[in-house]
Amino acid sequence: MTIMNLQQCKVCTKRKFSPSVGLICGLTMEKPNFQDRCDDGELDEAEAVRLEKLRSEAEEEEVSSGFFGAEKQGMKKGVLGGVVMITIAIVWFFGGLAAGYIFYYPPILFIIGLVAVVKGIMDGNLAGKKK
Repeated sequence: MTIMNLQQCKVCTKRKFSPSVGLICGLTMEKPNFQDRCDDGELDEAEAVRLEKLRSEAEEEEVSSGFFGAEKQGMKKGVLGGVVMITIAIVWFFGGLAAGYIFYYPPILFIIGLVAVVKGIMDGNLAGKKK
């Protein structure tokens, strides 16, 4: 059984689960053993939509975490997100300067905010894309 077989079986209406074996075919009551595709399978649309939603949520979670995760989320908010990032950068920079510190990250955040504003204007994304 290949990964492709397993993916097809996950969204088949005839899939069954065996605690000892795992995913099995409801027709043969055995592990799927076809080569390229199963001709007897039927698409379970609700399960396909559910799995696609889980996949997209996992991708979004991956984007929102990690290095520059918050900045990536701000860029998705378009012009509004860019303005917020620029504001935070300015307050952070001059607040640090008033306290006698020069932080290196606020200029980077300022540039990311500028990119988000320009990209948001070009895309027509003023306050975040609606899904």
